[in-house]
Amino acid sequence: MDEAGTHSQVERTALDGNAAMSKVKPPTEINSSIKASLIVDYVFWVMVAVVLLRFAFKLIGANAENAFVTLMYNVTAPIVDIFKGIVGDVVSGTMVIEFSSLISIIILWLIYKAVLRLITIMK
Repeated sequence: MDEAGTHSQVERTALDGNAAMSKVKPPTEINSSIKASLIVDYVFWVMVAVVLLRFAFKLIGANAENAFVTLMYNVTAPIVDIFKGIVGDVVSGTMVIEFSSLISIIILWLIYKAVLRLITIMK
């Protein structure tokens, strides 16, 4: 009888814990602002990765006639070309330090932070 009394008390404690847990949303129900933040994160990091690839290819003097290198240059041209001429590039043989790529990464980061801030404000 004593055992049954403590057992039912343990069950009551577990039920009370389950009642408290029922107020917590399951992890599959993600808030729309969190989804938007995740999408912004993904797009930002993909854009930064592609611009960094461009910067690395220019830095090591990659063959511009290679199909993949040409693809990277063409994809990033709209992002990077806006900032060409702000600071001159440093050229040594086939190697180029392209400052417009670095400036575009900084500007992308500022836009990224502003968009994330807007998403948190609009919650």
